Amino acid sequence: MVLKIENLSVSYETDIEVVHAVNDISFSIEKGETLGLVGETGAGKTTTALSIMGLLPERTARVRSGRIEFQENDLLALSEREMQHIRGDKISMIFQDPMTALNPVLTVGEQIAEALILHNTDGYTQKEIEARVEETLELVGIPKERKKDYPYQFSGGMRQRVVIAIALVCNPDLLIADEPTTALDVTIQAQILSMICDLQRKYGTSVIMITHDLGVVAETCDKVGIIYAGEMVEYGTLYDIFEGDEHHPYTVGLFGSIPNLKENARRLHPIEGLMPDPTNLPEGCSFSPRCKRCMEICMKKKPAVYENNGHQIRCHLYDAGMQKAVSENRKEAGEDGR
Repeated sequence: MVLKIENLSVSYETDIEVVHAVNDISFSIEKGETLGLVGETGAGKTTTALSIMGLLPERTARVRSGRIEFQENDLLALSEREMQHIRGDKISMIFQDPMTALNPVLTVGEQIAEALILHNTDGYTQKEIEARVEETLELVGIPKERKKDYPYQFSGGMRQRVVIAIALVCNPDLLIADEPTTALDVTIQAQILSMICDLQRKYGTSVIMITHDLGVVAETCDKVGIIYAGEMVEYGTLYDIFEGDEHHPYTVGLFGSIPNLKENARRLHPIEGLMPDPTNLPEGCSFSPRCKRCMEICMKKKPAVYENNGHQIRCHLYDAGMQKAVSENRKEAGEDGR
């Protein structure tokens, strides 16, 4: 087991209000495995990633409960100095925006070399560091001669490749890719995703792929976690999510919002409404105000997790004694067009 998260809850607190960003999330990743975290903007995906990296804002963020176990170490119990030995070396992150992730006054070669210099446990010489920088640039498809160029001299897709090179230069055991193809055209998106998959196969790296694009998930992931309002509402293998019979209504809604380009394709069925205010979450199920299958119990009581061979669904439709509702939900799942 490379990473195991148990019952993680994170909030952002000010003198005025408390934002419940992550609520009781659990998942695990094996070596060489890719987990996709899917959900709308504001669902808590990036906060989960920042919790793993130890990069939550000190003044406002609070880890209210949970455990983040990485290679048998509880990351939440480590000091900042201890985290510095792990961050960038054992765990790396590709941030969303390459425009702001790179330092404009340093060459890309200097920024890639920085991680090697900080984590130089193998005693690399300056010449060996330069050779590793050149090797990593070539690995992500950038000519090594461009190591002396500055970020402004690169296109958006090339900058994203530089950000990936920074994340990979130390051969991390876990790579967190936070929407690595945001703001890139579809051709560059495909190249970036293919490159991450190739590098993963080469080094056996475990990957957390944060995205709102189910197409990206289908192409790259082994496991999938569907997050809504800070909660993991469904979790399972790629087959469970894309081909299984049992699904959370939110997952059904996500698939119903995907365009179908086939002839005589049905109309889209978007999820009506917005996510709830994270400072004032509903008393029961967080999805109940938008759910077409909402029952009275959904508005009053938090649902427990239903599990079937590792496939987890947090929904009252799968409570014991509600098999009729489950049967009806399966019939209506045909609306998602899968």
